[in-house]
Amino acid sequence: MTNVLATSTGTTSPVETRTGATPAFEILRDIARGGLAGILVGYVVAGLGGRLVMRLATILHEDAVGLTTEAGEIVGRMTLNGTLALMFFNGLGMGLMAGVIWVIVSPWIPGRGLRRAFLTAAAAIALGTPPLIQRSNPDFDFLHHDPVVVAMLVGLVGLVGFSIALVDGFLEARLPHPSRAIAISTIAYVAITLLGLLFILPIVVGILLTGLAYDAPIRAGWALAAAGVCTLAWWVLRVRGRSTPPRALRLAGEATLLVAVILGVVTSLPHILGAAGLI
Repeated sequence: MTNVLATSTGTTSPVETRTGATPAFEILRDIARGGLAGILVGYVVAGLGGRLVMRLATILHEDAVGLTTEAGEIVGRMTLNGTLALMFFNGLGMGLMAGVIWVIVSPWIPGRGLRRAFLTAAAAIALGTPPLIQRSNPDFDFLHHDPVVVAMLVGLVGLVGFSIALVDGFLEARLPHPSRAIAISTIAYVAITLLGLLFILPIVVGILLTGLAYDAPIRAGWALAAAGVCTLAWWVLRVRGRSTPPRALRLAGEATLLVAVILGVVTSLPHILGAAGLI
């Protein structure tokens, strides 16, 4: 993630000097910022985007209208309550998962701005597709295993990754930097971090390491866990005063992320091709 101690270019930001913020508080801010970015993107992009994809799928396959999906929803029925529920439960759930993964991998995604967003989109498609697109889902039978619908869903996952990188950068420039332990911003960052650590992280770890959607000879979740160890090591070094990651640690973080993406592609492709009726 882009942070005040080590930006994507490896330079030291003057923010800490101006505010007197300690590295530990800045790390909490980084974690909370990633979580907030995930929530915002999940609720707006994943929620509304998911509703739009469903609507377009209905237009493309009018013969599916009235059928009941695996989730118990009626195809073609659009209500305010249904839209809000989709945004809150499906969108927010997707966003929280994206936020956790973003906090883990963002220190090792290079670049700035749009370049970083596009790289994140590619990683998101590799790592985030299986929960949304599963070839065994009978809903794809209703849609005649339409490659266009599957492509829209894949694009939605990529858009979530693209957006979370941009929103994180937006929040980085605007969220207050904690200057002392009793600051309201610091308390908020601690609360968000604890909520994520206690409630969201265990669920995401369970999905990645035991969920059927990620079942593969070598799960991408193990490589993500290795990237997480690199991120944790970087946080420890930051607390000890390091302003940039050691070269060896950066290479390890980038390598484990690359392995996770490759394993994610290997895991996702059968789901995508199967849902599209290509295998």
